[in-house]
Amino acid sequence: MSKNIRAEEIDVKRLEIERSDYYESLDKEIEEAYTIAAEAKKKGLDFSESVEIPRASDLASRTEKLLEDPYLYVDPDNRTKQPLKIEGHLRELLQKHDRESAAIMIAIHVTKEMHSATGDRRRAIDSGLRVGLAVLTEAVLVAPLDGIGEVRIMSNSDGSEFLSIDFCGPIRAAGGTAQALGVLIGDILRREIGVGRYIPTVPEVERVKEEFGLYRANLQFKPEPEETDLIVNECPVMINGEETERMECAGYKEVRNIVNDNGSFRTRVRGGVMLVIAEGLCLKAPKIRSHTERLRVPGWDFISKFADKKKGGKSETTELKSRVLEKEGRYMEDVIAGRPVFGEPREPGGFRLRYGRSRATGLAAAGLNPITMDALGGFLSVGTQMKIEGPGKACAVTPCVDIDGPTVLLSNGEFVRVGSQEEWKRCEGELLSIWDAGEILLGYGEFLENNKSLSPSSYSVDWWSVDLADSLDSHKKIESFAEIIGVKVEKLPPGMPFNGAISRGGESRLERSLRRRSWISYLKNLDLSWDMVKEICESFGTAVPPPWNLWWSDLPIQFLPPLADEIVSNGKIEGSSLRIGGSVEGWPYSFDKDSIGVSNPILGEWPRWTEVYRHGLVKSSLMTLGLVHHHDGSDIVIPLHWEGLLDGLGLGEADGRVIVRREVDSLVSQTVGKVSDVLNSKISEDGEKRVVDDYLVERSLSLVRKVSELPRWEDSVPCRIGARMGRPEKSGVREMSPMVHSLFPIGENGGPQRLVSEASSRGAIRVTVGPRICQKCGRETPHVTCHHRPDPKEPIECGGRTLAGPSRNKRGRRKGEITAVNLGSILEVKRRKLGLDRIPSKIKAVKGLVSKDQAPEQIEKGILRGLHGLSVFRDGTARFDMSDVPVTHFRPSEIGTSWKRLVELGYTHDHDGEPLKNDEQLLELLPQDFIPSRLASTHLLSTCSFVDDLLVRFYEMSPFYMAKSLEDIVGHIAIGLAPHTSGGVACRIIGWTDASAGYAHPLFHAAKRRNCDGDEDSIMMLMDGLLNFTQTILPANRGGRMDAPLVLTTRLNPSEIDKEALNVDCAWFYSRDFFESTLDRPHPKDIRGLMDIVEGRLGMIGEIRGYGWTHDSGPLDAGPENSSYKTLVTMKDKLDSQLSLGKVLRSVAADRVAKQVIESHFLPDMRGNLMAYTRQKIRCVKCGESYRRMPLAGKCIKNKPASGGFSGGELDSGCGGNVVLTVSEGAVRKYIQITEDIMSEFGIDDYTKHRVGWMSSSVDSLFNNDKVTVMTLEDFI
Repeated sequence: MSKNIRAEEIDVKRLEIERSDYYESLDKEIEEAYTIAAEAKKKGLDFSESVEIPRASDLASRTEKLLEDPYLYVDPDNRTKQPLKIEGHLRELLQKHDRESAAIMIAIHVTKEMHSATGDRRRAIDSGLRVGLAVLTEAVLVAPLDGIGEVRIMSNSDGSEFLSIDFCGPIRAAGGTAQALGVLIGDILRREIGVGRYIPTVPEVERVKEEFGLYRANLQFKPEPEETDLIVNECPVMINGEETERMECAGYKEVRNIVNDNGSFRTRVRGGVMLVIAEGLCLKAPKIRSHTERLRVPGWDFISKFADKKKGGKSETTELKSRVLEKEGRYMEDVIAGRPVFGEPREPGGFRLRYGRSRATGLAAAGLNPITMDALGGFLSVGTQMKIEGPGKACAVTPCVDIDGPTVLLSNGEFVRVGSQEEWKRCEGELLSIWDAGEILLGYGEFLENNKSLSPSSYSVDWWSVDLADSLDSHKKIESFAEIIGVKVEKLPPGMPFNGAISRGGESRLERSLRRRSWISYLKNLDLSWDMVKEICESFGTAVPPPWNLWWSDLPIQFLPPLADEIVSNGKIEGSSLRIGGSVEGWPYSFDKDSIGVSNPILGEWPRWTEVYRHGLVKSSLMTLGLVHHHDGSDIVIPLHWEGLLDGLGLGEADGRVIVRREVDSLVSQTVGKVSDVLNSKISEDGEKRVVDDYLVERSLSLVRKVSELPRWEDSVPCRIGARMGRPEKSGVREMSPMVHSLFPIGENGGPQRLVSEASSRGAIRVTVGPRICQKCGRETPHVTCHHRPDPKEPIECGGRTLAGPSRNKRGRRKGEITAVNLGSILEVKRRKLGLDRIPSKIKAVKGLVSKDQAPEQIEKGILRGLHGLSVFRDGTARFDMSDVPVTHFRPSEIGTSWKRLVELGYTHDHDGEPLKNDEQLLELLPQDFIPSRLASTHLLSTCSFVDDLLVRFYEMSPFYMAKSLEDIVGHIAIGLAPHTSGGVACRIIGWTDASAGYAHPLFHAAKRRNCDGDEDSIMMLMDGLLNFTQTILPANRGGRMDAPLVLTTRLNPSEIDKEALNVDCAWFYSRDFFESTLDRPHPKDIRGLMDIVEGRLGMIGEIRGYGWTHDSGPLDAGPENSSYKTLVTMKDKLDSQLSLGKVLRSVAADRVAKQVIESHFLPDMRGNLMAYTRQKIRCVKCGESYRRMPLAGKCIKNKPASGGFSGGELDSGCGGNVVLTVSEGAVRKYIQITEDIMSEFGIDDYTKHRVGWMSSSVDSLFNNDKVTVMTLEDFI
């Protein structure tokens, strides 16, 4: 499909007007906030007299603002000269070229400009490299700032020059592609500027190989020593880095060129080097090769070896592609206690794959029926992370009511497909087994993003509806279809579902698209009878749709003859039901292998999932086929959809009796014999392999296709997806640990709780702060405004604005020095200034500052935060974290905002273009609108009150928010920020959800460089960020600028955000061609032309509006309010629930889960706790001082410095506080008893028992007296 066709299928004119009005409204709100904040900043009460979060509307603007200070200044020490302006040129490059090419071009441009202006080659390359890396990372990461350390021009052993780039820890967030391209850009720039290539010495190569052996952090790929040797020798640039690990190298400890700026050797492991080589150059070799070949960069031939290896090389012979889906068990490697397994890899009973996208899925989020979320122990809630078998590694859970829920077996034998919450409540108390977990909704885009081949689609009602719609291509067929289903043609949707016009003269593509949607929706919701289904199948060539299309591919083919015989012998039709007499006499059973009435299985044993020994052949077969039934005495009664069973078994109906229409015994014997012969021949030929392959994939379905009267049957369960619980959903305040209100240092003077009130009672306290000089009186002070009193008798401060003074600390990266601060007198002045009756009793501060200037935040802000019970994060803002969940459409009733208020916010029409007039209409979410959790309401209201108080009492201005209720916050602007980024994204709050997650547009999440696989991000109110954020108080350590809003994106541009969002599905339905193509398991790229995804809409209004969805979500907050993992209190309760759920899930072997919990959680935890106990420090309960060894005095011996003054004074006596252990015996023993209980109940293997026993003995040996008791003969008399 072309872009023009897609464009004409949406209401372009209306959507463009709405977009224009929306961005105009956003810009107006943001401009108003910036104007007020700028006025407040000009009062000189903050570190800066201007707002420190610059605005940027696109990638070019973000890049310039992120790197302007200091990397684009020609002379960073002389700011009178204008910095290099790159915004306009970069914007032009991005319009003409892809992002990677534009990054390389702008890097070359900046390098040349900087070299021309300064003549400094090193600095020119440094600036260009950082600009290029910023473009590659959408200028929202800290990687260009902190991910690259020093860029140096060094000397080879022969005296020639080469370029060395220090990669640091924060480069990890950039991803492998950007890491590797950073090296490539560095090579291109050094060529442009005339720097030679790197020629490594043997020690330099061997050092990197040694570091890979010592590096313990996770790597997606770890190269072999020979591969490391090749990369280091051939790479034209030296990949260098700062020391990040504690482990020191031994063999090649001091190596030339692996040094710091001061010449000292880097002897410890360099994590950045490991990341760039392993996850960059090795793992992303194919992408790098495409760029080096396109740009014809010499010296990069070595990368081709890794690119070919990544592809797996080319085989001379074409091997048969197996139809059996491979099992991917990686997600089962780290099973955590209390977090259940919901399905083992590809195991029947696990989640069945359903293709599509709901309003709240996409961008790695998956849909589950809310009843499934309840049935699985309540462990899944909106936003809960699941680790899944594929296509990705993980997903966030969201509700979807248009897919199947669980199928369960009750203690009375009833087998139920649960379709409502009321029915689940009825079943919950009698639950014997969760036979099938239901469906999981995943879109085509998930497979495309993860580069995984498509799995075969089940023949769902989605496939059936488009199958039928494509066949209804004439008026005659429409009339025939209406006759079959017993309705008048006038009652059908107008026109034809495919290409017919409603009236002469034609129709627009938009009208045609709406008509086809209307038809498919109608067909999906038809209530058919078996006779209708047969006629439709025979007349229009569709396959048998669910629920008559049973799970035939799960049923062993050898079960069919005895099952058919039993139904013929004892079955009879009573009205609309099928009764099979005497088939569950004495149920449940405990059969052995020889007593179930079936010949020996082909593959050695019957599949575990049939549970045939427990339920008998008939009942087991019916459940394996997913056929709902119940017991009536010793009879089985199948009330509905049994007709498909009879037809598939070659049976028929006559006068209420079941008759044989076609014998299946001979066909089964023929198939079994053929498969057995092939297995006994040890399989050599492709044809023989295909026989076994077909059997494993189709089982009974192959026979059904032969004996059925109907022309076509498709597999209803071709793909199961295993899963387990990952992280629980999150919705909580982002706090420092421990929580603080003020970023003001009080040292150890605040007691264990770090209370300002306690510190102020001690007179002048000594803290480490940076010097500042008052511009009014010239005196030194650590505060933003001078605290000195012109008249010591009057509580009035000088109040002059201060600037950072020269540091007297010549060593270290921080400027602070020990200074006496009379906190009590300062607080009294601040109290009067703020107009408070008294200072809040519980204001918690920090012990010390870690910023470069070590300048304390204005204590007035801490006082007001304490007044409003508001915590502060390390950058001065108040944050609230929520799990990321996508949504593209919503109803006003779902978010608690009236339709009239939404009209004021720009939602004038619903998604169908109808004027908004009630709370139940469906609206398409505007891309920067946000729906936070109601759990954030208290925090956000407190933030608004704090900001208003700050404006009124501190800045002496008018309040801004005046919010008294949640409705008052609706319409205000917030900032969304991901923890690993440094760029915030503006969003507008439009309502609230009861879920513990934050709903936003997929584009908004991608703009934060996030997806929705269980990640969590924070929001802060815009005015709070503008007034309180400052770079002056950010930590000075590497990566300290991460998780800080260094720049604010005010408008989303889909072409400039994370590319994962471009793979989000936008269609209202998937085509028949798509469903049929999945049977061959193609790569998603091969059928991209069949799909409507965001990438195909770039450059049109459709890139942000007019999205479609294939399945309805139902209420956005459906399902459990919180995961059971959060509501259950003790670990024993969580583990009991986990294993209890494992016992009732057919797709899970509880004993395997128990074993995995012990091996992946309890044993490592016990070992770690034991090691921690032996290495622990001891701590003083009074002053907090810690010691590696117990002081000989048996108590704390820390000397207390005298209060007051800058230096000198006698030392007081020692603290004398009690010292206690930091790791207790209980912490070491906490999992021993519970582990032994699990082993006793589940019969864990001997090897695991011995490991646990050895660990238990080690713990006993540590805490119990091992002294040998000497025995005499008298002791035995």
